[in-house]
Amino acid sequence: MRNLFLIFCSAVFSLSFLLINVEAAENISAKNFAGNDGMLDEHEAALYLAFIKNKPLSEFLVPGQLTIDIDKIKKVMAIDIADLKLRIGEPLWRPQELDSLAIAKKRDHQKKPGWKKITGVTVAKPLGEKGDKGSLGPIRLRKSGSELAKNSSNAKGALIGFSDNRLINGGGAWNTQGALGYPVKFFFQHGQGRSTEFEITPVFGWNLAEAEGTAEYEVNELDFSLPVIVYISPGGNKMTGTYEENISAASDRGFSRLWIVRARPYFQTDFDFRHEIYGIEASAEYVGYLFGSKLYFGGFENIASSGLQYQLRIIPRVDYSETAKGGIHTTRQEGDDWFRLGGQVALDFRIGEEYFNSLDIGTSYQFFEALSGQGGYSDLFNTYATWWLSENAGMTLEYSKGNTPVAAQKIDLVILGLEFKY
Repeated sequence: MRNLFLIFCSAVFSLSFLLINVEAAENISAKNFAGNDGMLDEHEAALYLAFIKNKPLSEFLVPGQLTIDIDKIKKVMAIDIADLKLRIGEPLWRPQELDSLAIAKKRDHQKKPGWKKITGVTVAKPLGEKGDKGSLGPIRLRKSGSELAKNSSNAKGALIGFSDNRLINGGGAWNTQGALGYPVKFFFQHGQGRSTEFEITPVFGWNLAEAEGTAEYEVNELDFSLPVIVYISPGGNKMTGTYEENISAASDRGFSRLWIVRARPYFQTDFDFRHEIYGIEASAEYVGYLFGSKLYFGGFENIASSGLQYQLRIIPRVDYSETAKGGIHTTRQEGDDWFRLGGQVALDFRIGEEYFNSLDIGTSYQFFEALSGQGGYSDLFNTYATWWLSENAGMTLEYSKGNTPVAAQKIDLVILGLEFKY
Protein backbone atom coordinates (compact mmCIF):
# COMPACT_ATOMS: atom_id res chain seq x y z
CA MET A 1 0.00 0.00 0.00
CA ARG A 2 2.82 2.40 0.86
CA ASN A 3 4.61 1.74 -2.46
CA LEU A 4 1.39 2.24 -4.42
CA PHE A 5 0.79 5.51 -2.60
CA LEU A 6 4.32 6.73 -3.34
CA ILE A 7 3.96 5.81 -7.03
CA PHE A 8 0.67 7.70 -7.13
CA CYS A 9 2.26 10.75 -5.48
CA SER A 10 5.16 10.57 -7.92
CA ALA A 11 2.74 10.64 -10.85
CA VAL A 12 0.77 13.52 -9.35
CA PHE A 13 3.99 15.37 -8.65
CA SER A 14 5.20 14.97 -12.24
CA LEU A 15 1.92 16.18 -13.73
CA SER A 16 1.83 19.15 -11.35
CA PHE A 17 4.79 20.77 -13.05
CA LEU A 18 2.94 20.72 -16.35
CA LEU A 19 -0.61 21.51 -15.27
CA ILE A 20 -0.42 23.76 -12.19
CA ASN A 21 0.78 27.34 -12.23
CA VAL A 22 2.65 29.19 -9.51
CA GLU A 23 -0.45 30.72 -7.93
CA ALA A 24 -2.18 27.35 -7.56
CA ALA A 25 0.95 25.82 -6.08
CA GLU A 26 1.02 28.50 -3.39
CA ASN A 27 -2.57 27.70 -2.39
CA ILE A 28 -2.22 23.92 -2.26
CA SER A 29 -2.52 22.25 1.14
CA ALA A 30 -0.31 19.57 2.67
CA LYS A 31 -3.53 17.54 3.08
CA ASN A 32 -3.26 16.66 -0.61
CA PHE A 33 -0.01 14.80 0.09
CA ALA A 34 -0.95 13.15 3.41
CA GLY A 35 -1.40 9.39 3.93
CA ASN A 36 -4.60 7.58 4.80
CA ASP A 37 -4.30 8.65 8.44
CA GLY A 38 -3.99 12.33 7.48
CA MET A 39 -0.31 12.61 8.48
CA LEU A 40 2.86 13.17 6.42
CA ASP A 41 6.15 11.30 6.66
CA GLU A 42 9.46 12.61 5.26
CA HIS A 43 8.77 11.39 1.71
CA GLU A 44 5.31 12.95 1.57
CA ALA A 45 6.58 16.18 3.13
CA ALA A 46 9.37 16.31 0.53
CA LEU A 47 6.76 16.04 -2.25
CA TYR A 48 4.71 18.81 -0.68
CA LEU A 49 7.71 21.13 -0.20
CA ALA A 50 8.98 20.52 -3.73
CA PHE A 51 5.50 21.29 -5.06
CA ILE A 52 4.99 24.59 -3.25
CA LYS A 53 8.56 25.67 -4.07
CA ASN A 54 7.91 24.97 -7.78
CA LYS A 55 11.06 22.89 -8.14
CA PRO A 56 11.87 22.20 -11.84
CA LEU A 57 11.77 18.63 -13.12
CA SER A 58 15.45 18.89 -14.09
CA GLU A 59 16.34 18.57 -10.39
CA PHE A 60 14.69 15.15 -10.19
CA LEU A 61 15.00 13.66 -13.69
CA VAL A 62 17.83 13.08 -16.15
CA PRO A 63 17.25 13.02 -19.94
CA GLY A 64 15.50 9.81 -20.90
CA GLN A 65 14.18 9.09 -17.39
CA LEU A 66 10.36 8.84 -17.34
CA THR A 67 9.60 8.21 -13.66
CA ILE A 68 10.60 10.10 -10.53
CA ASP A 69 12.38 8.30 -7.70
CA ILE A 70 10.76 9.33 -4.41
CA ASP A 71 14.10 8.96 -2.61
CA LYS A 72 15.65 11.38 -5.11
CA ILE A 73 13.03 13.98 -4.22
CA LYS A 74 13.76 13.48 -0.53
CA LYS A 75 17.50 13.88 -1.18
CA VAL A 76 17.03 17.09 -3.18
CA MET A 77 14.77 18.48 -0.45
CA ALA A 78 17.03 17.27 2.40
CA ILE A 79 17.89 20.75 3.67
CA ASP A 80 14.18 21.70 3.74
CA ILE A 81 13.34 18.49 5.63
CA ALA A 82 16.14 19.20 8.12
CA ASP A 83 14.78 22.73 8.61
CA LEU A 84 11.29 21.28 9.10
CA LYS A 85 12.56 18.98 11.86
CA LEU A 86 14.28 21.85 13.63
CA ARG A 87 11.15 23.99 13.52
CA ILE A 88 8.31 21.57 14.35
CA GLY A 89 10.02 18.34 15.42
CA GLU A 90 10.26 14.84 14.03
CA PRO A 91 7.70 13.12 11.74
CA LEU A 92 4.94 12.25 11.51
CA TRP A 93 3.64 15.77 10.75
CA ARG A 94 0.12 17.13 10.67
CA PRO A 95 -0.88 18.96 7.45
CA GLN A 96 -1.84 22.12 9.33
CA GLU A 97 1.67 22.30 10.81
CA LEU A 98 3.26 22.30 7.35
CA ASP A 99 0.69 24.69 5.90
CA SER A 100 1.08 27.14 8.81
CA LEU A 101 4.87 27.01 8.55
CA ALA A 102 4.80 27.54 4.76
CA ILE A 103 2.45 30.52 5.09
CA ALA A 104 4.48 32.05 7.91
CA LYS A 105 7.75 31.67 6.00
CA LYS A 106 6.27 33.33 2.90
CA ARG A 107 4.81 36.16 4.97
CA ASP A 108 7.94 36.80 6.99
CA HIS A 109 10.54 36.20 4.29
CA GLN A 110 11.02 39.89 3.53
CA LYS A 111 10.49 41.02 7.13
CA LYS A 112 12.96 38.59 8.71
CA PRO A 113 15.57 40.63 10.62
CA GLY A 114 19.26 40.15 9.94
CA TRP A 115 19.97 38.56 13.31
CA LYS A 116 17.64 35.67 12.42
CA LYS A 117 19.69 34.85 9.32
CA ILE A 118 23.07 34.12 10.93
CA THR A 119 24.09 30.66 9.73
CA GLY A 120 25.18 28.37 12.54
CA VAL A 121 23.90 30.78 15.21
CA THR A 122 20.24 31.62 14.64
CA VAL A 123 19.84 29.41 11.55
CA ALA A 124 21.12 25.84 11.34
CA LYS A 125 24.27 25.25 9.33
CA PRO A 126 23.78 22.10 7.18
CA LEU A 127 26.36 19.31 7.23
CA GLY A 128 26.99 17.15 4.20
CA GLU A 129 25.24 17.39 0.85
CA LYS A 130 22.26 19.71 1.39
CA GLY A 131 22.16 18.90 5.11
CA ASP A 132 21.68 15.15 4.77
CA LYS A 133 24.47 14.43 7.30
CA GLY A 134 23.30 16.74 10.07
CA SER A 135 23.48 20.34 11.24
CA LEU A 136 25.17 22.82 13.55
CA GLY A 137 22.95 25.02 15.69
CA PRO A 138 20.96 27.13 15.96
CA ILE A 139 21.19 28.34 19.55
CA ARG A 140 18.29 27.13 21.70
CA LEU A 141 16.82 29.03 24.62
CA ARG A 142 14.49 27.04 26.87
CA LYS A 143 13.25 26.90 30.44
CA SER A 144 15.33 23.85 31.39
CA GLY A 145 17.68 21.30 29.87
CA SER A 146 14.87 18.75 29.51
CA GLU A 147 13.06 21.17 27.16
CA LEU A 148 15.99 21.41 24.75
CA ALA A 149 15.08 18.15 23.01
CA LYS A 150 11.66 19.57 22.07
CA ASN A 151 10.98 21.79 19.10
CA SER A 152 10.35 25.43 19.89
CA SER A 153 6.57 25.35 19.35
CA ASN A 154 6.12 22.61 21.98
CA ALA A 155 8.71 23.77 24.51
CA LYS A 156 8.70 26.20 27.43
CA GLY A 157 10.98 29.23 27.37
CA ALA A 158 13.43 30.85 29.77
CA LEU A 159 11.66 32.87 32.45
CA ILE A 160 12.48 36.15 34.14
CA GLY A 161 10.11 37.88 36.53
CA PHE A 162 8.98 38.79 40.02
CA SER A 163 8.46 36.01 42.58
CA ASP A 164 6.86 35.64 45.99
CA ASN A 165 8.66 33.09 48.19
CA ARG A 166 5.91 31.61 50.38
CA LEU A 167 8.42 29.90 52.71
CA ILE A 168 9.23 33.22 54.34
CA ASN A 169 7.41 36.42 55.32
CA GLY A 170 8.31 39.56 53.45
CA GLY A 171 8.19 41.11 50.04
CA GLY A 172 8.93 39.55 46.69
CA ALA A 173 12.14 39.33 44.73
CA TRP A 174 13.47 38.64 41.27
CA ASN A 175 13.45 35.18 39.73
CA THR A 176 14.95 33.73 36.57
CA GLN A 177 15.27 30.23 35.16
CA GLY A 178 16.52 29.02 31.82
CA ALA A 179 18.89 26.91 29.73
CA LEU A 180 21.01 27.85 26.74
CA GLY A 181 22.20 25.09 24.40
CA TYR A 182 23.93 24.64 21.06
CA PRO A 183 22.96 21.38 19.29
CA VAL A 184 25.23 19.44 16.95
CA LYS A 185 23.19 16.86 15.00
CA PHE A 186 24.14 13.86 12.89
CA PHE A 187 21.57 12.08 10.66
CA PHE A 188 21.58 8.38 9.73
CA GLN A 189 18.99 6.87 7.37
CA HIS A 190 18.26 3.13 7.39
CA GLY A 191 15.54 2.81 4.72
CA GLN A 192 11.80 2.05 5.08
CA GLY A 193 11.42 5.42 6.81
CA ARG A 194 13.70 4.37 9.68
CA SER A 195 16.29 6.87 10.87
CA THR A 196 18.51 7.68 13.82
CA GLU A 197 19.74 11.13 14.80
CA PHE A 198 22.47 11.82 17.34
CA GLU A 199 22.63 15.20 19.01
CA ILE A 200 25.33 16.55 21.32
CA THR A 201 24.32 19.78 23.03
CA PRO A 202 26.55 21.73 25.42
CA VAL A 203 24.13 23.33 27.89
CA PHE A 204 24.43 26.21 30.34
CA GLY A 205 21.49 26.33 32.76
CA TRP A 206 20.46 28.48 35.68
CA ASN A 207 17.75 28.78 38.34
CA LEU A 208 17.78 31.82 40.62
CA ALA A 209 15.02 32.82 43.06
CA GLU A 210 16.04 35.38 45.65
CA ALA A 211 14.60 35.56 49.17
CA GLU A 212 14.57 38.82 51.09
CA GLY A 213 16.66 38.84 54.24
CA THR A 214 17.95 35.25 54.16
CA ALA A 215 19.86 32.90 51.87
CA GLU A 216 18.46 29.78 53.53
CA TYR A 217 15.42 29.62 51.27
CA GLU A 218 17.00 31.04 48.14
CA VAL A 219 17.24 28.95 44.99
CA ASN A 220 20.68 29.55 43.49
CA GLU A 221 21.72 26.94 40.94
CA LEU A 222 24.14 26.94 38.03
CA ASP A 223 24.33 23.88 35.73
CA PHE A 224 26.82 22.77 33.13
CA SER A 225 25.97 19.64 31.16
CA LEU A 226 26.69 17.82 27.92
CA PRO A 227 23.57 15.83 26.98
CA VAL A 228 23.81 13.19 24.27
CA ILE A 229 20.36 12.79 22.69
CA VAL A 230 19.35 10.03 20.31
CA TYR A 231 16.21 10.43 18.17
CA ILE A 232 15.08 7.00 16.97
CA SER A 233 12.37 6.74 14.30
CA PRO A 234 11.33 3.06 13.87
CA GLY A 235 9.90 3.65 10.41
CA GLY A 236 6.85 2.23 8.67
CA ASN A 237 7.18 -1.38 9.76
CA LYS A 238 7.62 -3.08 13.09
CA MET A 239 11.23 -4.08 13.72
CA THR A 240 10.36 -7.77 14.24
CA GLY A 241 7.68 -10.11 12.93
CA THR A 242 5.97 -10.33 9.56
CA TYR A 243 3.90 -7.64 7.91
CA GLU A 244 0.71 -9.64 8.52
CA GLU A 245 1.52 -9.83 12.24
CA ASN A 246 2.16 -6.10 12.38
CA ILE A 247 -0.94 -5.07 10.46
CA SER A 248 -3.13 -7.17 12.73
CA ALA A 249 -1.98 -5.14 15.72
CA ALA A 250 -2.16 -1.67 14.20
CA SER A 251 -1.94 0.21 10.95
CA ASP A 252 1.32 0.53 9.08
CA ARG A 253 1.63 4.09 10.42
CA GLY A 254 1.26 2.86 13.99
CA PHE A 255 5.00 2.16 14.16
CA SER A 256 6.27 5.32 12.46
CA ARG A 257 6.93 7.05 15.73
CA LEU A 258 9.82 8.60 17.60
CA TRP A 259 11.81 7.75 20.72
CA ILE A 260 13.94 10.45 22.35
CA VAL A 261 16.65 8.87 24.54
CA ARG A 262 18.96 11.13 26.53
CA ALA A 263 22.09 10.68 28.66
CA ARG A 264 23.15 13.85 30.49
CA PRO A 265 26.38 14.13 32.49
CA TYR A 266 26.23 17.30 34.57
CA PHE A 267 27.94 19.52 37.14
CA GLN A 268 25.90 21.78 39.39
CA THR A 269 27.00 24.59 41.67
CA ASP A 270 25.71 28.06 42.61
CA PHE A 271 26.73 31.44 41.22
CA ASP A 272 29.46 31.70 43.89
CA PHE A 273 30.69 28.14 43.20
CA ARG A 274 30.16 27.08 46.81
CA HIS A 275 28.48 23.69 46.45
CA GLU A 276 29.57 21.05 43.94
CA ILE A 277 27.39 18.19 42.72
CA TYR A 278 28.42 15.81 39.94
CA GLY A 279 26.05 13.37 38.28
CA ILE A 280 24.58 11.72 35.24
CA GLU A 281 20.92 11.38 34.30
CA ALA A 282 19.27 9.16 31.68
CA SER A 283 15.74 9.57 30.36
CA ALA A 284 13.47 8.42 27.53
CA GLU A 285 10.37 9.94 25.92
CA TYR A 286 7.93 8.50 23.40
CA VAL A 287 6.47 10.82 20.75
CA GLY A 288 3.49 9.61 18.73
CA TYR A 289 0.16 7.86 18.98
CA LEU A 290 -0.09 5.07 21.52
CA PHE A 291 -0.35 1.71 19.71
CA GLY A 292 -2.34 3.18 16.82
CA SER A 293 -4.91 4.80 19.13
CA LYS A 294 -5.98 8.46 19.08
CA LEU A 295 -4.03 9.24 22.27
CA TYR A 296 -0.98 11.31 21.32
CA PHE A 297 2.19 11.77 23.41
CA GLY A 298 5.01 14.27 23.20
CA GLY A 299 3.52 17.18 21.24
CA PHE A 300 0.44 19.34 20.90
CA GLU A 301 -2.49 17.54 19.27
CA ASN A 302 -5.91 18.86 18.24
CA ILE A 303 -9.00 17.94 20.25
CA ALA A 304 -11.54 17.43 17.45
CA SER A 305 -12.22 20.79 15.75
CA SER A 306 -12.65 22.76 18.97
CA GLY A 307 -9.58 24.98 18.55
CA LEU A 308 -8.19 23.34 21.69
CA GLN A 309 -4.98 21.30 21.75
CA TYR A 310 -3.39 19.10 24.40
CA GLN A 311 0.13 17.87 25.07
CA LEU A 312 0.78 14.81 27.23
CA ARG A 313 4.34 13.92 28.22
CA ILE A 314 5.62 10.99 30.27
CA ILE A 315 9.38 10.89 30.85
CA PRO A 316 10.94 8.16 33.05
CA ARG A 317 14.35 9.05 34.52
CA VAL A 318 17.24 7.46 36.37
CA ASP A 319 19.84 9.63 38.13
CA TYR A 320 23.16 9.14 39.91
CA SER A 321 24.88 12.05 41.66
CA GLU A 322 27.56 12.73 44.25
CA THR A 323 28.01 15.84 46.40
CA ALA A 324 31.68 16.82 46.42
CA LYS A 325 31.00 19.92 48.54
CA GLY A 326 27.96 21.24 50.37
CA GLY A 327 26.72 24.81 50.54
CA ILE A 328 23.99 27.17 51.69
CA HIS A 329 21.92 26.68 48.53
CA THR A 330 21.53 22.92 48.80
CA THR A 331 20.19 20.64 51.52
CA ARG A 332 22.71 17.99 50.49
CA GLN A 333 25.88 17.37 52.48
CA GLU A 334 29.39 16.51 51.37
CA GLY A 335 29.65 12.82 50.57
CA ASP A 336 25.98 12.39 49.63
CA ASP A 337 25.94 9.61 47.06
CA TRP A 338 22.45 9.18 45.54
CA PHE A 339 21.10 6.71 43.02
CA ARG A 340 17.51 7.64 42.22
CA LEU A 341 14.66 6.47 40.03
CA GLY A 342 11.82 8.77 38.99
CA GLY A 343 10.24 10.68 36.16
CA GLN A 344 7.99 13.49 35.03
CA VAL A 345 4.36 13.65 33.93
CA ALA A 346 3.04 16.79 32.25
CA LEU A 347 -0.30 17.81 30.75
CA ASP A 348 -0.67 21.07 28.83
CA PHE A 349 -3.55 22.67 26.96
CA ARG A 350 -3.29 25.30 24.22
CA ILE A 351 -6.24 27.51 23.37
CA GLY A 352 -6.92 29.58 20.27
CA GLU A 353 -3.72 29.09 18.25
CA GLU A 354 -5.54 29.36 14.90
CA TYR A 355 -7.46 32.52 15.80
CA PHE A 356 -5.33 34.66 18.13
CA ASN A 357 -2.19 34.58 20.25
CA SER A 358 -2.40 31.24 22.03
CA LEU A 359 -2.90 30.67 25.75
CA ASP A 360 -1.10 27.68 27.30
CA ILE A 361 -2.29 26.23 30.61
CA GLY A 362 -0.69 23.19 32.18
CA THR A 363 0.64 21.28 35.13
CA SER A 364 3.54 18.91 35.72
CA TYR A 365 4.80 16.64 38.48
CA GLN A 366 8.32 15.27 38.70
CA PHE A 367 9.67 12.98 41.38
CA PHE A 368 12.66 10.90 42.49
CA GLU A 369 12.94 8.01 44.93
CA ALA A 370 16.43 7.22 46.24
CA LEU A 371 17.33 3.56 45.83
CA SER A 372 20.66 4.14 47.59
CA GLY A 373 22.00 7.00 49.69
CA GLN A 374 20.06 9.33 52.00
CA GLY A 375 18.03 11.14 49.38
CA GLY A 376 14.65 9.70 50.29
CA TYR A 377 11.69 10.87 48.23
CA SER A 378 11.64 14.29 46.56
CA ASP A 379 9.12 15.86 44.21
CA LEU A 380 8.24 19.09 42.47
CA PHE A 381 4.75 20.25 41.47
CA ASN A 382 4.28 23.02 38.92
CA THR A 383 1.28 24.70 37.34
CA TYR A 384 1.30 27.66 34.97
CA ALA A 385 -0.53 29.82 32.43
CA THR A 386 1.31 31.49 29.53
CA TRP A 387 -0.14 33.95 27.06
CA TRP A 388 2.09 33.97 23.98
CA LEU A 389 2.56 37.49 22.65
CA SER A 390 4.58 36.12 19.70
CA GLU A 391 6.19 32.84 18.69
CA ASN A 392 9.20 33.68 20.89
CA ALA A 393 7.82 35.61 23.86
CA GLY A 394 4.97 35.31 26.34
CA MET A 395 3.68 36.42 29.74
CA THR A 396 3.62 33.69 32.41
CA LEU A 397 2.00 33.17 35.80
CA GLU A 398 3.49 30.12 37.53
CA TYR A 399 3.36 28.30 40.87
CA SER A 400 5.95 25.74 41.99
CA LYS A 401 6.20 23.75 45.20
CA GLY A 402 8.53 20.96 46.29
CA ASN A 403 12.25 20.32 45.85
CA THR A 404 14.57 21.25 43.01
CA PRO A 405 15.71 18.04 41.28
CA VAL A 406 19.48 18.12 41.91
CA ALA A 407 20.23 20.41 44.86
CA ALA A 408 17.01 19.30 46.64
CA GLN A 409 16.37 22.89 47.74
CA LYS A 410 12.86 23.50 49.06
CA ILE A 411 10.73 25.95 47.09
CA ASP A 412 7.22 27.37 47.31
CA LEU A 413 7.11 30.11 44.68
CA VAL A 414 4.57 32.21 42.83
CA ILE A 415 6.12 33.84 39.75
CA LEU A 416 4.86 36.49 37.35
CA GLY A 417 7.20 37.16 34.48
CA LEU A 418 8.14 37.13 30.82
CA GLU A 419 9.04 33.93 28.98
CA PHE A 420 11.41 33.74 26.00
CA LYS A 421 12.32 30.83 23.74
CA TYR A 422 14.13 30.25 20.49
